[in-house]
Amino acid sequence: MERFTVVTREDDTSVSLGRKISNHLTARNKIFDQIHPEIIISVGGDGTMLHALHQHMHQIDKVHFVGIHTGTLGFFTDYQESELETLLDDLVFGQPTTEEVQLLEVKRFNGDRFEVLYAINEARVENIIKTQSIDVWIDTEYLETFRGNGLCVSTQIGSTAYNRSLRGAVLLPSIRAMQLTEVAGIHHKLSRSLSTSLVIPENYLIRFESKSYYDSILCYDHLHVRLDGVDAIEFRLCKKAARFARYRPTSFIKRLNNLY
Repeated sequence: MERFTVVTREDDTSVSLGRKISNHLTARNKIFDQIHPEIIISVGGDGTMLHALHQHMHQIDKVHFVGIHTGTLGFFTDYQESELETLLDDLVFGQPTTEEVQLLEVKRFNGDRFEVLYAINEARVENIIKTQSIDVWIDTEYLETFRGNGLCVSTQIGSTAYNRSLRGAVLLPSIRAMQLTEVAGIHHKLSRSLSTSLVIPENYLIRFESKSYYDSILCYDHLHVRLDGVDAIEFRLCKKAARFARYRPTSFIKRLNNLY
């Protein structure tokens, strides 16, 4: 991969590291190209990688991503700050394998009109002002009417992110599925829902319907949009995928172990 660009977190360490990477690669005849890169190098943390992924969502099927972490090892990054030289050697001389991570497709409906958004970790409906009521459908079957702050739909890789803080299950990479988890559900004799996480196979569709999403927001990864005027939201794993350049194997269990 000859054309590259660098996305850095806005701290002195990450900016300095990003500059070193750019200088090193251009000195070895690699081409710095912010418009049509073949590989995008993220310097920072998993949040920085999320920014990089969404910045290049319009060309997600044409680029690869690799990350160096300026904190601890993350789920999106394979290198730590002390391994800069190893990363540079791999970028110049290595032949990476490609790991594809399915994206979550999210559709906001207003009648027959809809808007499509994409997330890699999760998308969730949240209302911190009042109780949100949501009718939940799995494919064409009614599951429940949820009442509470909201609901989160996460991907496999996103199962270790916001979903984990909601006490959802962590899914291993071989499990291609979505996970539905409650955000502060209300549970009493007049308001009952599943209350535990539900793991849903990749070929299923999740649909949220509500008489009013007023004051609610849809958060997808680090981004959000308001839901005023929306009457339904659909979630599915799609064919669109983020492609990570893996120059060396890093076990999921090792990444998981770094969480605690």
